[in-house]
Amino acid sequence: MNTPKFGPLSGVRVVFSAIEIAGPFAAQTLAEWGAEVIWIEHSKYADTIRVQPNYPELSRRNLYALSLNIFSEEGKEVFYDLIKTADIFIEASKGPAFASKGITDEVLWSYKKDLVIAHLSGFGQFGDDYHTNLAAYNTIAQAFSGYLIQNGDINQPMPAFPYTADYMVGLTATASCLAALHKAKATGVGESIDVCMYEVMLRVGQYYMMDYFNGGEMCPRMIKGKDPLYAGCGLYKCADGYIVFEVVGGYQVSEIFKDLGIGELIGTEEYPEGIQLISRKTSKAALFEEKLDEYFGKLNVKDALDYLKSKKIAGAKVLEVSELEGNSQYIARNSIITWENEKGKTVKGPNIMPRFKNNPCKVWRAMPGYGKDTKDILSSIGISEERINKLAEDKIINCGK
Repeated sequence: MNTPKFGPLSGVRVVFSAIEIAGPFAAQTLAEWGAEVIWIEHSKYADTIRVQPNYPELSRRNLYALSLNIFSEEGKEVFYDLIKTADIFIEASKGPAFASKGITDEVLWSYKKDLVIAHLSGFGQFGDDYHTNLAAYNTIAQAFSGYLIQNGDINQPMPAFPYTADYMVGLTATASCLAALHKAKATGVGESIDVCMYEVMLRVGQYYMMDYFNGGEMCPRMIKGKDPLYAGCGLYKCADGYIVFEVVGGYQVSEIFKDLGIGELIGTEEYPEGIQLISRKTSKAALFEEKLDEYFGKLNVKDALDYLKSKKIAGAKVLEVSELEGNSQYIARNSIITWENEKGKTVKGPNIMPRFKNNPCKVWRAMPGYGKDTKDILSSIGISEERINKLAEDKIINCGK
């Protein structure tokens, strides 16, 4: 496909069949790291993400677009020919949907023995029948995993946005695919990965759960954006905006206590020298918070951050999206970039992350139109022009406009 050679995954071919966010985010990440990635959309309808005005330009860059009805008999034949050339296949569906259509792991391995297969679903490839075949999205995975109930404030739980579960699942799929690919290349034997959305979010929410599982105590939700367990950690209002900071460390605690006029507490039994964090269960935690609110409420954001830096306390302004491009760190690292879409319009969005020093990555291709690369992809795997035309006539493929 004449994909340029760049990044640590140059020479790896990925095929994926998934809509919206989670599966495509994994595939897009691999494409940005240099893999040749083929995006399969159904020949009767495009990925639903295409109705969004701007996000698809970011989420589908560096990809090739193939429109194919995988589950038709003729479509399966084409799909298997494509799988012979792939290193990784990613699919996202309700439970074992591919297996139910006859496309099992074993069938795929009969065409490519060392293929890495990643199945993304809300409730996994196996389990009780009621859950396994249910549809799932970001909020469903958060709710079922015990993650959502921990977020929000003391009055009401709230899901984390935008689409936190989808992105966490995408990153999990990316990492697991590369781990499996490493093993497959060493052994010549493929792998099947069961990426279950709620299990990913179960792990993301694990921090406070361990106290419940091993003692029956569940951490309360936040109050006004502040850490539920430790005073001096979280969101604070300044005269001209919001900041976050974390008073963590013996030096940091001692210094800020002195500056707030409560330095005499350090060295007491409850607040010994070198205390690292101030538990909300301690008697003066509420006083500490009152002093912090009063002190920082009188400062502007810049002076507040300068103070925190002088005391070696980690902190940051809560930036508006409108402030990102002009931020000196964003500029220095080129964190926001531009590229052209297929129509020649300039698109702006986040740069590739992370940064590879010896094998730098790049955005080299805009989001392709629906079915744009169908003919080229099928030709590249040895399918004749005559057969391609027949497949198009039978609506097994769609070659776009």
